[in-house]
Order: sequence, then structure tokens, then C-alpha cells
Amino acid sequence: MALAPTVDPLAAQMAQLLTASDLDELREIVKRWMETAPTGAQRRIYADFGARMIELKQELAKAPVQPSHEELTAALTMMLQLAAQHGGK
Repeated sequence: MALAPTVDPLAAQMAQLLTASDLDELREIVKRWMETAPTGAQRRIYADFGARMIELKQELAKAPVQPSHEELTAALTMMLQLAAQHGGK
């Protein structure tokens, strides 16, 4: 029986975007996602996901102490696992 990874690869990439990009860079990345989306449905998914990433980046900026990349990756991994258990609801 294989063990589930302790770090979700998507969470690690999200953490990298949040820690290594400033707000304008993140907006530009989201814009590129939407421009290259193959379908309208995919574009809406990217738009929603991107808006949530931008919102999270803005909230993190308000914190007196920024989380480390590792802390952010762990938190995002847990959030993705919880979302998967509850069907994303």
C-alpha cells in the first residue's frame, strides 16, 4: 500500500507563486492562464482560482509575520486534502 505524499505538488506550486511573486506578477500570471485556457469553462475555473490566489496573497500581505514557504505549503496541502474529502464544497 502506497502512502499519500506529505506535500501536494499543487500546494507546493501555489506556495511558490504566493511567496516568490508580488501582487502585480501574480495578476499577470493569472491573466496568462486565462488567455491560454483551451475552453470557456477552463477560463472560468482559472479566473475563479486566480481570484482566490490574489485574495490570499493580499491577506497574507496584511499579516505581521509572513509564513515560510514550508508553512504555506503544509497549510495549502491540508486545505487541498480537506477540499478533496468534501468534494470541493
